[in-house]
Amino acid sequence: MDKQKVIEVVEAALMAPKGANIIVEWLRPAKTRKTCTMTIEKHVRMVGRLGLNYDAQKDVIAKRASGELPEKNAGLPWGQWAIYPYLIEHKGTFYLRLYTGTSKTTHPMVEWLCEGVAVPKSLIENELLASELTEKDGDCFNCKLENMMQIHHEILTEETVSA
Repeated sequence: MDKQKVIEVVEAALMAPKGANIIVEWLRPAKTRKTCTMTIEKHVRMVGRLGLNYDAQKDVIAKRASGELPEKNAGLPWGQWAIYPYLIEHKGTFYLRLYTGTSKTTHPMVEWLCEGVAVPKSLIENELLASELTEKDGDCFNCKLENMMQIHHEILTEETVSA
């Protein structure tokens, strides 16, 4: 991966206030069947959070108490922290650690592209692997830095509040 892109994404992540809701956008190749001859990509834009102390989250504490999650000091299931709690490195690939946003009404915007053109998922779902068709659930997830397109946050000031 381009070292300059890693630096740019990390700088943008570190500029966001810790735990603030941010807008993240990425584009990645879709996981397709071996017989698929088309280029299919998944474009996602969503609200997420960066820089959280995962172990201090109420949901995480409750899930650990119920046995849904492993013990607190179990570590990452793969990879290692490159910059805690933002960046994970695994086999030379960097991942941005994101947490689901605090909004219950804002949902990720997912767009499927076939040969660069937006198409309904129903037109390409027979080409996708089952892992692409299942809805993901959880408090956190990781996104490859090489797929990141944008990280954006807004800090409210007195001017924006009063406008």
